[in-house]
Amino acid sequence: MYSNASSLLSDLLSDYDIRLRPGFGGDALLLTMDIIIASFDSISEVDMDYTLTMYLHQYWTDERLRWSNEIPIDEMTLSGEFSQNIWVPDTFLANDKHSYLHEVTERNKMLRVNVDGKVAYGMRLTSTLSCSMNLRNFPLDSQNCTVEIESYGYTTSEVLMKWNYPLAVHGVEQADVPQFTITGFHTEDSIVSTATGSYQRLSLVFQLRRSVGYFIFQTYLPCVLIVMLSWVSFWINHEATSARVALGITTVLTMTTISTGVRQSLPRISYVKSIDIYLVMCFVFVFAALLEYAAVNYSYWGRERGRGGGGNEWPVNGANKEDRESAVNVQKWVPSGLMDGVPQPQDRRVEALEEAMGSSNTASKSSPVKPKKRSSSPIPPLCRSGNTISEEADEVPDYPRYSSTSLKGGRPHASLNHRTNHMRGSHSARAKRRMTLARMNVSMKQSISGIGRRARKVIPSIRVRDVNLIDKYSRVVFPVCFIVFNLFYWSYYMMAGATT
Repeated sequence: MYSNASSLLSDLLSDYDIRLRPGFGGDALLLTMDIIIASFDSISEVDMDYTLTMYLHQYWTDERLRWSNEIPIDEMTLSGEFSQNIWVPDTFLANDKHSYLHEVTERNKMLRVNVDGKVAYGMRLTSTLSCSMNLRNFPLDSQNCTVEIESYGYTTSEVLMKWNYPLAVHGVEQADVPQFTITGFHTEDSIVSTATGSYQRLSLVFQLRRSVGYFIFQTYLPCVLIVMLSWVSFWINHEATSARVALGITTVLTMTTISTGVRQSLPRISYVKSIDIYLVMCFVFVFAALLEYAAVNYSYWGRERGRGGGGNEWPVNGANKEDRESAVNVQKWVPSGLMDGVPQPQDRRVEALEEAMGSSNTASKSSPVKPKKRSSSPIPPLCRSGNTISEEADEVPDYPRYSSTSLKGGRPHASLNHRTNHMRGSHSARAKRRMTLARMNVSMKQSISGIGRRARKVIPSIRVRDVNLIDKYSRVVFPVCFIVFNLFYWSYYMMAGATT
């Protein structure tokens, strides 16, 4: 038996030319195929592809491999290496990114030849195939992923490819797809025209619907809880600034972190996805809760400031224990000598400077006034007894001095008179500069206050008698708006997913 099989294969390959297809020069060769799905390994939205392990079987008839019925061999199953000695189709996967043939423990290829020349050629391979996805309804979407099989070199005039009906596809019902459910599949047959000719293409289309359970627990439920957490600030006292601001900022940052994690698992596409709309709206609700406290705080302190008569100082609320304890009278604890240099309101400063300048000019024109008596000093006096110095010049420290009679001849030196005049002029110039700067500050304040008054006339002010009303209304308005948004969101995308 074995000697007859070996001699049979030698006779079949003796005048066999693997360069020519079966039926060369005649009608087109009919090539039928079927696929057995072994597993769906993964589906990637970022790369828009999926990995599939399958068995690909091809069937055709080669007249050159037919032998006589007298030989007691009906069928021969040969190793995969024997395919290198006969003609095999140049089939390839048109949407393939990366594929490999399994080789454990041997190359997973099979070749079977029948007595009438029918050939069955099979292999086991894993392929990463591209899948163009429409993610507008993500994660409530449905996708169609295909396996496209085509002949690389033989046109339709030489090779015709058909599905092996009625058992063209096997194993789809047993396949388990991560995050997806296979709702159905179908086969297609088309002709693709390129620059080199028209080619037959067989397509297997999988209809996949995404399972939303993973995203509910990983994205939607945390977002809902974060939004509900932001509403807790409506029940916190409006005077607890630290608690409410910390809670608002924490919820905003948490929503930002969730959004960043979702974006990293998706491709950078230009259109808006359904999950983007949900995340943005949740962020808007959380941020609005933070702005609500800003409105409460502004209304509360604006009312207290109005009660205080519009003074320059920020009002201290008598009912707030923390504010009352933190209010400190600085003038009570700081020595009076140190408070002399603290700037006062600008209008009082201008009046004081003007009075000083006026008194200085009046003193220069009026009759001499006896200077204040001072004790003896080793330094000669800076002016004669008949001259007076303005109030600005009297700011010189009151050091003890000698009388003018101790000098030779009872006359002061000319340099001392010159120094006295120089000091008097410097103090007067300094006072003028101070007054000019003070007037400029007052004019700037008046212009800014005028702009504020005009703005208040244009923009109507909102007066809230009780700031607690804002929190009370927010406790109802925010949850109702969020519930209405969820109803519209889920109803719209559920219906959109059902239609697709």
